[in-house]
Amino acid sequence: MHIKKHNSLTDGSVSKATRQVLPDRLLNALYYKYEREGPTFRLSIRELKGLLGLEKERDNERIYQAISILQHPIQIRNFHYEKDMVAWISAPFLARAIQYKNQLNFVEFTIDPMVLEALRQKAGYTPLDLRVCNRFKTKYGLKLYEMYRRYYSLPHKEACIKNRAAGIVKKDLTKLNILFGSNFTYPSQMLRAIKRGLEEIYQITQVSIHCFYTKKEKLFIFSWEREIDLHYPSPTCIIPTKQVNSFIKWYTKNVVEEKIEHKNAYIKELKNKILENSFYNLKEFYSYYLQELGFDPDQCFNQKRKKFTC
Repeated sequence: MHIKKHNSLTDGSVSKATRQVLPDRLLNALYYKYEREGPTFRLSIRELKGLLGLEKERDNERIYQAISILQHPIQIRNFHYEKDMVAWISAPFLARAIQYKNQLNFVEFTIDPMVLEALRQKAGYTPLDLRVCNRFKTKYGLKLYEMYRRYYSLPHKEACIKNRAAGIVKKDLTKLNILFGSNFTYPSQMLRAIKRGLEEIYQITQVSIHCFYTKKEKLFIFSWEREIDLHYPSPTCIIPTKQVNSFIKWYTKNVVEEKIEHKNAYIKELKNKILENSFYNLKEFYSYYLQELGFDPDQCFNQKRKKFTC
């Protein structure tokens, strides 16, 4: 259940008036359906609950409230729409949601076409897994995790040490208040909320993210350790280097039949072979991997460069 969430949605908050996490989970679920079915689609209440990780939820009122919150406007600047250049738009991502009396078990959703066109013209996306996102119970945890996924693979020149590096993101109090839908006045208040979010991220993903506030710059500094292979980036590797670890995890779970002894050494050897393009039948196995993620391998393969782009 993977999505490529647009960075403008990852960086923003669905509402300045709420710190609830469900509207953000709903946004991810609707984005998942939009990527597969287009801007208008129908969802049964049961399927919607499944996409939200609320299979055991009996009261639908929380979902209806999240739908109304998701209709608060977002702002996007500078894009073309039909024959005009748009300087600024304020519009909701979710244009409307309809439940007909003769079909009370279904909801029809429509994503605003002008917002979709603006997003298409703005480059950049964040890869997310709904199954992971739906485990978050706080907005602090989910939005910080999305931030981490957005910036995880980007190198940072201030933090490179030999073959290891730290991911670094800097945010001021105003931007974090927008991100969380909060209105904290003091950095100490924000740090307490951030701590809750980072603890939740570790409980769910075992990813350690650190944060401190610098009075001189008046910025919150987030950091995490990121391993960088000595071959990175690999000019010979036919798959995106940021996908290597995920592919190896899938390969060892779904393809390798015998029991793996000395697993760390085995994985290191696989990684080297992939980066050096000496892994047997890599194109075929990676195609199977993409299919399980819901992607079309043929569309992801650049015939001119002979490499996968996703």
